[in-house]
Amino acid sequence: MERKVLAILSIVFGGLGLLLSWIPIINNFAFVLGILSLILGVIALIFNRKNKKILSIIGTSLSVVTIVVVVATQGMYAHAINKATTSYNKDVKKIESSSSSSTPKNESESKEDSSNSKKVFKIGETASVNGIEYTVNKVSASNGDGELNKPNDGKQYFFVDITIKNNSKKDYSYNPLDFQLSNDGNKTDSESVSDDFVKNQFHFGTLSPDATYTATWVGQSGLNGSLSFTYKGTFSETSDFEFQLR
Repeated sequence: MERKVLAILSIVFGGLGLLLSWIPIINNFAFVLGILSLILGVIALIFNRKNKKILSIIGTSLSVVTIVVVVATQGMYAHAINKATTSYNKDVKKIESSSSSSTPKNESESKEDSSNSKKVFKIGETASVNGIEYTVNKVSASNGDGELNKPNDGKQYFFVDITIKNNSKKDYSYNPLDFQLSNDGNKTDSESVSDDFVKNQFHFGTLSPDATYTATWVGQSGLNGSLSFTYKGTFSETSDFEFQLR
């Protein structure tokens, strides 16, 4: 008589595995059931080598079919996913290419790009960063008034008359600390002097779109060597541009 316990377990696991072998992801578990069914089926064949082996053969056959189906469906699903991913990537690239090639630059953007490429300006020229225009109108020097407003030894006050125009679509916050005087590469920040000495000093503020601000930025510098007026935005690591003063 055939010993049926192992053979029946092999049939159960093999049959369940065959049912699950067609379902994506879950068929990973079906593969495990197929392996387990195959092991039980082989053991059942060994135990029943002198008896009937009908159930053992059925269980072993189901396990083999389960494993084959799992391998086949895994390959089929992987191919389908790969094909869909490749097609999606191609469509995305086409859209990006079409978008970049079909977006024209208007005249103001072209001017802005041109200004951004230039880093050094002269007095009277205009620098532009992200739609904000900066123009140094004139520069003058002073040894102070001999009272409250006296520069450090070996230095002079420099008054930079600057105009800022907001051509962007959002508010712009201006800050005197964004500007420095560079004397042979030695950069110094703005100075605070009395309003009687310098009227309309450059202070903190905000410009609405299309608005303009003109003020006098005050700083100290040495008497000799090169001198420039530099601007560095909040997130910049180096100066965005400079005006040559001397």
